[in-house]
Amino acid sequence: RIMELEAEVKLLEKQKALLERQAYIADKKAIFFDMMINIAESEYQIDIRKNSASVQSATSAEEKKKL
Repeated sequence: RIMELEAEVKLLEKQKALLERQAYIADKKAIFFDMMINIAESEYQIDIRKNSASVQSATSAEEKKKL
């Protein structure tokens, strides 16, 4: 039984390492995409990001209420 648990621990450690790497890559991608949006907004003088002060549509407001 101990050997089974040790094998399970090793498997979980490998899974954890993989997930940590995926999280690291996702974080770097988010930073890169944010930088690209900043560059596009400054180069073309357009707003790409959604304005936080904008009025919600009725559909999205109803969906938020469900959550």
